[in-house]
Amino acid sequence: MPTRKVFDIIPPKEHKETAPLAKPEKPSTRAKLGTGPVLYRNKVSGTGKPVILKIKNKVIFWPALTVLVLVCGALASYLLIEPKAEISFWPKKSPLAVKTQVVIGIDIPGEVKTQECPFSQEFPATGIKSLSVKANGMIRVYNAYSTQAQILIANTRFVSADGKLFRISQKIVIPGAHYEGSKLIPGYLDTKVEAGEAGEEYNIGPSTFSLPALAGTPRYTAFYAQSSGSMTGGLKSQTTQVTDGDLSSAKDSFSATALDSCKKALQSSLSPEDHLVNEEAIKSEIIDINTIAKTGQAVAKFTLNIKVAATALVFKKSDLEGFAKTYIATKVPEGKQLDQNSVALSYLPEDVDLPKGKIVLNVEISAEIYPTIDENSIKTAVTSQRPDEVSVSLKRFPDIDNFQIRLWPFWVNKTPSGVEKITLKLKLD
Repeated sequence: MPTRKVFDIIPPKEHKETAPLAKPEKPSTRAKLGTGPVLYRNKVSGTGKPVILKIKNKVIFWPALTVLVLVCGALASYLLIEPKAEISFWPKKSPLAVKTQVVIGIDIPGEVKTQECPFSQEFPATGIKSLSVKANGMIRVYNAYSTQAQILIANTRFVSADGKLFRISQKIVIPGAHYEGSKLIPGYLDTKVEAGEAGEEYNIGPSTFSLPALAGTPRYTAFYAQSSGSMTGGLKSQTTQVTDGDLSSAKDSFSATALDSCKKALQSSLSPEDHLVNEEAIKSEIIDINTIAKTGQAVAKFTLNIKVAATALVFKKSDLEGFAKTYIATKVPEGKQLDQNSVALSYLPEDVDLPKGKIVLNVEISAEIYPTIDENSIKTAVTSQRPDEVSVSLKRFPDIDNFQIRLWPFWVNKTPSGVEKITLKLKLD
């Protein structure tokens, strides 16, 4: 069999040569800044026409001018603004304490204040009082026995129809009876009787009375009595009454309360910002004390009235503080300064004489002092130094406890070379 040859039936692709991209032409030398639009020609453009880009003059001019101004301003600030330094320093402090006496009314002025305070309070009566009252009234005693008078001795008994016993308090004589014709008219006498015992049960109404002493004799029925009115006043009960102990106890307890209350009332009437009042400089006394209750009076409660006067010697807080600052300032050692804001004081009265308006106070004054520091020496020591060098220099001053450094403006990294550009601030807080 003959040999077959195989051919590629797909013809090879044609390879077209591609021309290299043309570089854009440089702008025309006539297109200069400020002379008009700049022309760029692009040969790759499908049309072959030049592409024209327009750049306005202001787009370039103003940003450039702004940058230029900023640079010039920064340069002028750097060259013209003088650097400054501020150093705050805290000196080492030490305590100072002194004692002295202040006489109110001599060293500083004082003023006497007085206030009257009325008080009233009820108190219970604790005594027990028994009330026993016998009823009494009038009776008419009849003698229907004979024409002769009849004598009845004191305490002769009369018994009412319901069995209540009454007595006469003194001897009486009952007139004899008399005849009117054949009729015997009894003689009679009105007299006062009193119940044999106390109690309301003897307050009886009109009744007939017999004489038990004549019982069993013919006279029993011939001698009798009658009352036309009621017996009254009988009472038997217990009630409270005022005792000497009640009055004494009320006066003692209420007096102490009233004296203290009047002191507080006077204190509250004064301004605490303007005045200082010591407890020893306030006196109170009772002007009047009274009650209408009497010992033995049968009442459940009684009222006690008290009038108190409180007197105080006061002085202004500012006066005492001013004295303390002036006095301790005289005790500051040479070469030291007083921290005015650290002055504190305490006091106790030694002698109080309110009638004379004088009080002697024992006063303790305390404060803090610090050494006098030569500020010019500090300025001279820290000129033309970086902050770390300033710290080293200030540590050589033993009277400085702490410090802070501030440089201005912000780009400055050294203190000025002239001491007049360095400011020192003394800190005592």
